[in-house]
Amino acid sequence: MYSLCNKIDRTELHIVEVGKMRLPDLAKQTALRTGAIFVVKVIGFFARVVLFRLLGSEGIGLYQMAYSVYALFLTVITGGFPTALALATAKDPGQGWRLFKGTAVFLALFGLVLGFYCYSLAPRIAVLLGDAKLEFAVRCAAPAVAIVPFLSLLRGLLQGMEYYGYIAASEFIEQVFRVAPMVVIATVWLQYGVPYAVGGSMLGAPIGAFMSLCFLLAVIATSTVHKLKIIDKAAFQKLKKPGVILFIYSALSIFATRLIVPASDFLDALIIPRRLQAAGLSVSEATSVYGIITGMALTIVYMPAIVTSALAFTLSTKITADWELGRQERFAGRTSSAMQIVWLWGCGSALVLFFYAGDLSFLIFSSGAAETAIRYMALAPLLSGIRELSTVALWGTGNKKTPLTGLIVGVICSLTLNYCLLAVPGFAYAGAAIGILSLELIAALWNLNGLRRYTKGVMDGLLPGTVVVTLLFTVCLFLAKLSAQFLSLPRSVQSVGEMTLIYGSITLCLFVYFLKKERRLL
Repeated sequence: MYSLCNKIDRTELHIVEVGKMRLPDLAKQTALRTGAIFVVKVIGFFARVVLFRLLGSEGIGLYQMAYSVYALFLTVITGGFPTALALATAKDPGQGWRLFKGTAVFLALFGLVLGFYCYSLAPRIAVLLGDAKLEFAVRCAAPAVAIVPFLSLLRGLLQGMEYYGYIAASEFIEQVFRVAPMVVIATVWLQYGVPYAVGGSMLGAPIGAFMSLCFLLAVIATSTVHKLKIIDKAAFQKLKKPGVILFIYSALSIFATRLIVPASDFLDALIIPRRLQAAGLSVSEATSVYGIITGMALTIVYMPAIVTSALAFTLSTKITADWELGRQERFAGRTSSAMQIVWLWGCGSALVLFFYAGDLSFLIFSSGAAETAIRYMALAPLLSGIRELSTVALWGTGNKKTPLTGLIVGVICSLTLNYCLLAVPGFAYAGAAIGILSLELIAALWNLNGLRRYTKGVMDGLLPGTVVVTLLFTVCLFLAKLSAQFLSLPRSVQSVGEMTLIYGSITLCLFVYFLKKERRLL
């Protein structure tokens, strides 16, 4: 699921951007935002690895549960206001500035109130999640609940003003100042017990948000002051009623979409540990299994999805422009070519995850605990890539209802399967994998069915490429194993070399095939 909510925000704004920018500007800004997303995700990934090595499977399970509470609170507060503000500012900077001033007061007060309740209700929230050790971690997340909403709104304003470089820098600053204190505090507080170390790691969120907020406030006070003064000339004019109504309607519509993912994660945190306990596990064991699934296995299986997410994000502007300008054939051609890339990359990644599950678990976490879960969820990057690309394609046509409906149906089916299967003794990892993959599969199939109205044969011609990737994987694996017979290398070095060879060959194959024969993406 990863960055689905953020993807909604970015794609909404692309529709406005397309009509305002020249292609070089659009390409530069797309590359800048894609690069920022990639860097932030890589930093977050390595932070998660370090955190697991410090806290263990139970600690990472507690962290995931506490973070699901934080994400839900944050979504409830911010809703769709940042994206709606970005859209309003892009259309009318003066109106956007006035909306920002009014909304900022509301979000600041609402954030303080919910932050207070997050802190004071932490014991009840911990009991609700089934583990009293979560109380301290939830309380440590409360300051971020008060700070982050205003930060998100400020980014929305700058996004509408097209200050993407400052936004990317603020995201990088936030991640760095979140991760560094998180690791340091967790390391120091580990001597007091895992629950305190988990709480210390949650303190990274408010620290990172505060530093990022200070940076953006400094930007507004210096670099963008000339533009804001121009806007501020009309700041004392009354807000136009139709504009306010449209702003609130847009914010509520986006909020309804964004709420699905954090609500699903929170419900998973409620259901999975409790159903594992119903299967005979203790509270500590259930939390450990939850941590292995959500904090370890999912972190690894969704790593290849960074590539497909970047591809979908980069293409979103192009295919939106094609559709807006009436170039349906070009829209269909680009979507079909991108789908083939996603399919082949996903197939290759699934093979690597399935056959190297144990090696990946040991290499990244120094533990084989996640091997079974990784192998069961090997298809996740393939299904996720199809879902993300088809979602972006549908958004490009203006159809936002189909992806939303498919996601809701997928979440309901996933939660139902988790509830039923996880209570079966010995079915923990398989049950969780079925639940997660069912969400991705249902959402992807729902999107593809809706996409048939706009482009026919989007999934045609995949069989030959699948055969090529499978044969390529087999040949690379055979050559790697054969060379290992003549080289005395440590198992870890050998595994890294084999996976590098396989992914390098798949990447080269995709470049040669598509850049020479399928120029519709360019």
